[in-house]
Amino acid sequence: MRARFPRSAVHYQHADFTQPLALPPLDGLVMANALHFHRHKEPIVRRLRGYLKPGGRFVLVEYNADIGNPWVPYPLSYRTWEALAEQCGFARTRLLATVPSRFLREIYSAVSET
Repeated sequence: MRARFPRSAVHYQHADFTQPLALPPLDGLVMANALHFHRHKEPIVRRLRGYLKPGGRFVLVEYNADIGNPWVPYPLSYRTWEALAEQCGFARTRLLATVPSRFLREIYSAVSET
């Protein structure tokens, strides 16, 4: 990461994102294939948004489906994410990309800004 983006500081932290974390105000967060394990997403997303600075970005990578299976119990489609992000106080959300998936049709990435 450092070789490719030498002017960016990345700090990795292994923690339970459903619990409060001692973090400084962040420029951005990336969450990939994790939110779909939680039925009640709003409190989690609100907490994560609270870690971001004004103008901060939240990048989400998820399955583009609203009906899950035993391995991906609570996915959220891009349209569902758009609504949830707005409900949690994000100002803008946009779709970045989609790729096919053999598990739940498609995976997307999206960015939501504070």
